[in-house]
Amino acid sequence: MHSRLILRSLARLALLGAAALCGSSVWLAPSACAQQIQFGLTPAAHHGHVQLLSDNVQVIAGAPHVVQLWFRVEDGFHINSHAPLDQLLIPTRLQLKLADGVKVIGETYPAGSSFRLQMGSGELMSVYQGRFPVSVRLVAPRGESTLTGVLHYQACGAASCYPPQSLAVRVALSGQ
Repeated sequence: MHSRLILRSLARLALLGAAALCGSSVWLAPSACAQQIQFGLTPAAHHGHVQLLSDNVQVIAGAPHVVQLWFRVEDGFHINSHAPLDQLLIPTRLQLKLADGVKVIGETYPAGSSFRLQMGSGELMSVYQGRFPVSVRLVAPRGESTLTGVLHYQACGAASCYPPQSLAVRVALSGQ
């Protein structure tokens, strides 16, 4: 328990220190400050680490429909699930914008997989690795529409975590 408190304190100090380097007490614009929190090893080059795999969906117009938006986390990395086990960790969150005629009823996230840190006390985490879906319940109009939004996440490798990122989400909806 004592080592867990030390890790939390170090994480807080690292985040506050990185934010101070960026001239802010919070991370308002992660892409504006590319500081990394490192734990001893040099990380691989950063290039987002998450991509959207679904970009075109057909639905029945005017009826509630569940659309699965598939994402992929780059091999060797993980992102916190939507419900991290530690309140200090940044959850993955899909934020959709209102589109003409498209009504978003809600999102459902998959359960994260268990991941044990290979350093410190070996803390257990809830993460997404590889491919994972976010299910979106929506009603779309007849014709073509575009669902847009942002997936907020924080990618980590074996030895470092990158600043929080936002992946643009753009999905063409075809209401039949």
